[in-house]
Amino acid sequence: MNKKGWFIPILIVAINALAIIVRWNSLPEHLPAHFDLQGNAGGTMPRSALPFYHLIGLAVCLIAYVISRMKHKLQKGLIILASGICLILLLSTMVTLTSGTMPIFMLAEPFVLLAAVIGFVVSVVKSRKG
Repeated sequence: MNKKGWFIPILIVAINALAIIVRWNSLPEHLPAHFDLQGNAGGTMPRSALPFYHLIGLAVCLIAYVISRMKHKLQKGLIILASGICLILLLSTMVTLTSGTMPIFMLAEPFVLLAAVIGFVVSVVKSRKG
């Protein structure tokens, strides 16, 4: 795999940033956060915290990229893992932007994390065999 594979997690981060930018002016200063499965908020967060979601995604991509440059056999697995983490951040953004009315985003998070970790492990095992 080459550098083109990093397009996927970076695209997810860009979609996250775009979702925040598009909705920014219509968002209140304090957003409901930490939703239960019925969509009830258990807390709030300032609107200014939203950009940290995609900044964290960029940091994850950068760290994974640097590690993959040192350990080339891990590149595919790290792309899968970074994509999964960035997707979880995007899902969290969507939960916040929909004020918890779309619990499917919340429910998808553990499955995305599990799939990303499994993908990473499978990729690492395959790279060691090959």
